[in-house]
Amino acid sequence: MLMKTCCITGNRPEKFPFNDREKDSHEMILYTDALYRKAEELMRRGYTGFLTGMARGVDLDFACAVIYHKCETFRDILDITLEAAIPYPDQTQGWNRRCREQYDYVLSHCDKRTLISYDYFPGCEQKRNIYMVEKADLVFAVWNGVEKGGTWNTIRYARRRTRPIEFLLLKDFLDST
Repeated sequence: MLMKTCCITGNRPEKFPFNDREKDSHEMILYTDALYRKAEELMRRGYTGFLTGMARGVDLDFACAVIYHKCETFRDILDITLEAAIPYPDQTQGWNRRCREQYDYVLSHCDKRTLISYDYFPGCEQKRNIYMVEKADLVFAVWNGVEKGGTWNTIRYARRRTRPIEFLLLKDFLDST
């Protein structure tokens, strides 16, 4: 059976339309729940290969959802793999402790680690994104709707490569009351 692969692209926390540091906020609960539900849905649809770019925010949050379902929901049922596409070795330099711990947790559960560049250079993160889109059958984009930045560039590249894209819009988690 041919493995279907999904890559994740999404915004970093500072580009969320809500405060990601308030883990118990209504918006964060809805956001996290949506990621876990999407990961499970994709697995039920036959996606068993997942690629994460290991960036703060959506990349790591969705990878945690994949890990949960890999180790709990579909343990001994599906052969789910998670690949870390690491743009450069010092990616976590300057990150806070919580983000570094999440990065280390995700990395420890990855079945494969692909280092895109041995050194940082402008554009190495976009090179990582191109790598992921090229390997993916589906791009899952969690996006704030702003047409600039890395997530937008990845969406545009995936469209040029005619990859199917499924969206989750961050504005959908704002409390409208």
